[in-house]
Amino acid sequence: MTDSLREFYESLNQEERALAAEVATDRLGLLMRIAINELDLDFEGVDLGAEPTEADQERSYLMRIGVARIIKLAMQAHDRFDAPTVTIQRDLTYSGAVLSLIGVAGAIEHGRRVAQSLAAKGARIEKLPDRFRIVLPAKLADLELHERELERLHTGHHRRRLAEGYEAIVGPRIGDEVRSLLTDLVYPFATHFIGYEADPALDFYFFGHAYNDMLLAKGFDTFHFSTLFGGVTFANYKLAAIFIVSVAMKHRAFVRALLDKEPSIRIEDVLTVSVETAGFLEGLREFINQFGERFEGHVPVTDDDVGIIFDVLSVSRRNLALLDRPGAPIPPLIQCSDDHVIRPLAGATSDEVMLFLLNSLQHSFPKEYDRAQRAREGVMQRSVEKAIRSVLPTPEFRGNIKLRQAGKVLTDIDLVIVEAPGNRVILTQLKHQDPYGADFATMLARTGRLNQQVSEWLRKVRSWLAAASTAELRATFRLPSGSARPEISLLVLTRHYAHSLRQVVTGDDATFSNWNQLVTAIARLQERAGDASAGDLIEELRALSTPEQEEHLPEPSSVWTVGNLRFTIEQEQV
Repeated sequence: MTDSLREFYESLNQEERALAAEVATDRLGLLMRIAINELDLDFEGVDLGAEPTEADQERSYLMRIGVARIIKLAMQAHDRFDAPTVTIQRDLTYSGAVLSLIGVAGAIEHGRRVAQSLAAKGARIEKLPDRFRIVLPAKLADLELHERELERLHTGHHRRRLAEGYEAIVGPRIGDEVRSLLTDLVYPFATHFIGYEADPALDFYFFGHAYNDMLLAKGFDTFHFSTLFGGVTFANYKLAAIFIVSVAMKHRAFVRALLDKEPSIRIEDVLTVSVETAGFLEGLREFINQFGERFEGHVPVTDDDVGIIFDVLSVSRRNLALLDRPGAPIPPLIQCSDDHVIRPLAGATSDEVMLFLLNSLQHSFPKEYDRAQRAREGVMQRSVEKAIRSVLPTPEFRGNIKLRQAGKVLTDIDLVIVEAPGNRVILTQLKHQDPYGADFATMLARTGRLNQQVSEWLRKVRSWLAAASTAELRATFRLPSGSARPEISLLVLTRHYAHSLRQVVTGDDATFSNWNQLVTAIARLQERAGDASAGDLIEELRALSTPEQEEHLPEPSSVWTVGNLRFTIEQEQV
């Protein structure tokens, strides 16, 4: 770390100390609640409105990272708030002041994210008499672009199909009943706010939509359903996540129904709600046990189990470290007091809840999480085998093959794919992963570790292949006796992200892919006439994983001022 970068970090920390002191003057908890209200208002506008402009995207980005920091600063400033559950109408006198603080927090967090990215982007920072000057290189490669767009297409396609299929199953009569119930059961509370009654039909309807939505959330299949964390199955944690998403969907539907019914009520006063913890936990337990019965291997939950689940899926003063990193997910639940919880809509999307759940499980149960991570690649191996069988006529598989040299294990091959008719072998390294969301520091750490591990694996496998005789190849990979030396390809297959591997997976003998790219390659081969070969699969994967490199759009120059700190960001000209 250069001296300028170190001073920049310290300047950011100094400005945050001043911000923290200002946040700490609010003992009521009102500042945090207004900040969450503003976040939900922005989220609802972006989610329902027209295609957001660049200005909209920047505002929402700063809002998200700023509010997450405000939550942390507010909760760590006081052991308890004097009025944690207060509900007020939006007043620009208060909201304006809080939005200003959110802007300060967002700028500080953005500065940290920029600082984290300097080395990865080949940028530089220098301290000038009046400011810090950050200069980006003239060209910035967007390695994630193709994976990101492919994921967006896959997820959008499947989400539409699931939603349409679900509506077709429930039928128009149920849809009409749901709309009627929403209108009948919602009412103004204390003139300006929202209240509504419960109904099992609504619970069932929104459970279906939330379940379909969660199926496509990144990380939903991270662990086997029976894996235990704190004595609770992963399946029950996921059911709790579905409950949170379904409650948020239902609340937003009630909000729209109320606004149609009572046009004088303002949306900004009814989006964010706090509820009594005891009632929330009772509803959560009933939901998990009622809807969990539909799934094989379901284990009913007790009140103690629900308490564990609640602590994992919420942020409290015990686990504020979950909000440390800029870009951390918005918590789906915030324990604002011992007996009330705030439900931010912005934290209740399927991807956000799932990412928060995984981060929180790792934070709460690190040893169990580490053990579960080591055990899950067997599931990925079986999934890959099933996918490959759908496109190759007669594949054979060998799992967990160890390569030995001089009597010692050099490395291992997670999956060997053998195509006997073509005398072709694919040596596969599997990398199951956790998603990293918008957390740039975690992305850098994980992709850096992935690159290092894969680079070492490729080196060792190539070294072994260069020294191995044909007879040793046949014995190690259990190939037919008397067969010729096969053509061998090396494949690194990841669950979520593989984009950084184009920096280390080189040579005609090797390629890489994430799961979406594998599924897409198989679909393309299935559309062809005739049988596909292992060579065809490798070529399709290579085309998908290493397309022509795209660059980020030019970065406009910007000036950021936070208290006494001023920094500028500019891009070198080509």
